[in-house]
Amino acid sequence: MRIPVAVTVARRSRSARLAAVLAAVLLAAGCSGSPGEETPSPAAQGTIAEEPAASGGDDSAGGASDEGGKTAAVVPQESYEVTPAPEGFVPPEPCTGEGAFYAELGGEANPGLPERGGESLTVSLESIEGDSALLMAQVGDSPAREIGPITLGETVAVDLWTLSVTSVCADTEQVEFDLID
Repeated sequence: MRIPVAVTVARRSRSARLAAVLAAVLLAAGCSGSPGEETPSPAAQGTIAEEPAASGGDDSAGGASDEGGKTAAVVPQESYEVTPAPEGFVPPEPCTGEGAFYAELGGEANPGLPERGGESLTVSLESIEGDSALLMAQVGDSPAREIGPITLGETVAVDLWTLSVTSVCADTEQVEFDLID
């Protein structure tokens, strides 16, 4: 029996392609660990997932490299812990109108808080519900973090500052507080 040369070449091409695909699959499987052994995900291993970083230009001209163009994923910041009012504290009406500093809904503390340790603190009012307020605090250029809910007589330590809420006015959408040294 005589097999045409063209048919033989076609069969070898299909066989060669199949062998190449199988080799690639086996190599990929071999890189992930031993047969039957599952590799835990980065989250299961306790590592932070990485994302490609945006490139601001051509690093080949002698610029700095970020070692592979990857940066750590952003981790959500916890809110600042509110300290309850002292035992036996009887709060007055929530809108007392007293306090050295105040913040209006959507605005920052006025007057501005003094710098400490070369850093600034920006406090803003996000919302008021009843006699409690939700504030945001930003130290220097760091991301803003939540304070709240907080109400009269309660305090919060934000880095080098301790704030004490003295008034929560839902009608005027304003919160007043003192800075405790």
